[in-house]
Amino acid sequence: MKKVRQLIIPFLAVLLVAMTVMAGEKPWFDMENCDFCKHLMTDPHLMENMTWEQYELSNGLMVVTTVKPEYVESFEKAMKEMEKLGTEMAEGKRTDVKMCGHCEYYGMLMASGAKFENFKTGAGYIDIITSDNPEILKKIRTYAANNDKAMAEWKAEEKKREEK
Repeated sequence: MKKVRQLIIPFLAVLLVAMTVMAGEKPWFDMENCDFCKHLMTDPHLMENMTWEQYELSNGLMVVTTVKPEYVESFEKAMKEMEKLGTEMAEGKRTDVKMCGHCEYYGMLMASGAKFENFKTGAGYIDIITSDNPEILKKIRTYAANNDKAMAEWKAEEKKREEK
């Protein structure tokens, strides 16, 4: 059954105003300094026990996040904390939120009119980001390319650490 997740949606209305730094000026992913992403690091083993895949659609992008069963609870806790932060931003209770390039760009996509759908699965989430507007579709494609590039760099760094 389709269920729209409100993980980040509440803060996105105010995100465009709150954004002061463009994504290219900071790390795409910043698990230590991004107030959203850092929740994924609360469980030090969560990230290594989940996968994040994206697939290009004719009008957008599908992102599939899968979490091993024993880490679903940690993942759900992280999602809940991110949703809470988004709500606090939307209510004006938090104006000092630090975001990585990924989270800023995600917010910009929502503010620009991209359509977001979310489906909770037994092992994670499927997110679909679409638009019939060619300008927004181009932004979605840029978002996907930035994700691919950052993930490849991250994996290369992990491999180097493992070799030491």
